[in-house]
Amino acid sequence: MHVGPTNSGKTHNALRALAAAERGLYAGPLRLLAHEIFERLNKGQIVPLGVDPDDGGEADENTNMDLLTTEGGKAVVRKEGNPKYARVCNLITGEEQKILDEYAGLFSCTVEMVGTSARRFDVAVVDEIQLISDPERGGSWTTAVLGICTKELHLCGEERAVPLIQALLKDTGDELIVNRYERLTPLEVAEKSMDGDFSKVEKGDCLVTFSRMNIFRLKARIEKHSGLKCAVAYGRLPPELRSEQAALFNKPGTGYDVMIGSDAIGMGLNLKIKRIIFEYVRKWDGTSEKLLSVSQFKQIAGRAGRYGMHSKNKPGIVVTMQEADMPILRKALELPVEPLRYARINAAADDFIAVMQALPLGTSLSTAMQVFKYVAKMHPRYEYMDISDGVSAFDYIDSVVGELTLSDRLLLQHAPILWRDPVAVRAVVQVMKMYKTDMFVDYRKLLKDTDMQASLDEALVMMETGETQGASEEMMSGLESLHKTLVLYIWMSFRSSVAFPEREAVEEVKNQTEKVMDWCLQCMSTVKRRVPVWRDQWQTQVDKGNYSETAGGSYVSGSQRDTWKAQDEGPRISIPRNKLASQPQQRRSESWP
Repeated sequence: MHVGPTNSGKTHNALRALAAAERGLYAGPLRLLAHEIFERLNKGQIVPLGVDPDDGGEADENTNMDLLTTEGGKAVVRKEGNPKYARVCNLITGEEQKILDEYAGLFSCTVEMVGTSARRFDVAVVDEIQLISDPERGGSWTTAVLGICTKELHLCGEERAVPLIQALLKDTGDELIVNRYERLTPLEVAEKSMDGDFSKVEKGDCLVTFSRMNIFRLKARIEKHSGLKCAVAYGRLPPELRSEQAALFNKPGTGYDVMIGSDAIGMGLNLKIKRIIFEYVRKWDGTSEKLLSVSQFKQIAGRAGRYGMHSKNKPGIVVTMQEADMPILRKALELPVEPLRYARINAAADDFIAVMQALPLGTSLSTAMQVFKYVAKMHPRYEYMDISDGVSAFDYIDSVVGELTLSDRLLLQHAPILWRDPVAVRAVVQVMKMYKTDMFVDYRKLLKDTDMQASLDEALVMMETGETQGASEEMMSGLESLHKTLVLYIWMSFRSSVAFPEREAVEEVKNQTEKVMDWCLQCMSTVKRRVPVWRDQWQTQVDKGNYSETAGGSYVSGSQRDTWKAQDEGPRISIPRNKLASQPQQRRSESWP
């Protein structure tokens, strides 16, 4: 195991060992990371372990991995590849396969694609091992740890995974060696918060918030207050665009000097961040707002001051927007992380089918899963995956399309579907209607019936004519849903090529959609918005926690807000506001649980 905090270089030795292996495998959490390893191995950019690197190579700091690019003053991860280090490597992800040589010894893939293949390896690297406890994806990490047939298995991730892996390996009899790494640059907590003042935002800052709506709200406000253009990164943004936005932020002279992102910045993005600013220290978990975990605080805060990115030994800085949140941040970074409690496992298809066959015909998937968990015997260190979002969506799809076959439902369970997106779910319904009726999914009809094609055409016309005023958050949301639908089609085409035969055409539409999304983001940075003065003054006070419907103390009253409004009758725009009235007081009194 290679464990340590963010910016400790913990993946370094594992990847060099992989480059030296005759037969090897990299399994990561993101397609972006799998693609980077694929590219670097084929180009010979990683100097294999045990090989003394030659002089003259330039280190490549532009990596999304947590690794060192130099060793002993010599470059071991290089901008230019060396043919003598090059290895043929195949790429396998859920929506992309590049088989350069069917007899190649190296593979780079996403963890979900590992499976339990009988293929034997000399070295296998499983990245972000702490995700073994993730409720929605953890089963794939458990399968990888227990199922990969390899002489050496390198597990890279956080310290909190060590006790659980030790417990799992007691059952397998494998020897475990733990290598611990320290952070390469210091991390410091600022003395004071930002006090809700967006004019204090500086070049190299990264603001972290936890909703897509807030990301665009902050983007508009910061660009207005500071004059600095903002790049963005969040979960629904395609990996390719996240990488492009990161490049805009990192490269001097682009004008994009600030990054605004969700917790998606905590993994898989190369970012030259000087200071991390937490807008909030709470995140909506689907039912309520909860404080970030100690691990979440540390992973996000650790992105500040990345090694090799700024002046030597210059610390990364972390701060909150509100002063009331500073004690919470300080305590979180001081506390040790709690060890992982259990490893997630996927329900075995054969076992689940056996349960379904024992139940009455037409039993819903949600009921079957409850029965399955009830009758299954589980060791305390294991827990089944949480598919509650998918199950409720399946019940909805069944009610619209009619009963799906069990194999279809199990296939959809693993498909890349954003079940919380109603537009995406409606698209899935259309896909399954065509699939069930014709055993053929016409992507043109799909996009037309869901109005996605019309939205894309409208955006294309705007892009070609230079009309920027129509580019908006709403347009981006529609394009994101379209992109997810196209990704679903490509994913299904690898599993049912007869019913989904138009993969290449869909990939062209997907690439076109990404170009339009990139254009839309650029326009949203250049469009000048007029924000009414009264609304801007009021929002500034809200951000500082100074708002109440009744005057009192230092709080701004609703009547003062109305006075500001009367002084400025400019056109209104929608700026999502913070939780008002009681929320600031809650933040002042709430302590770490």
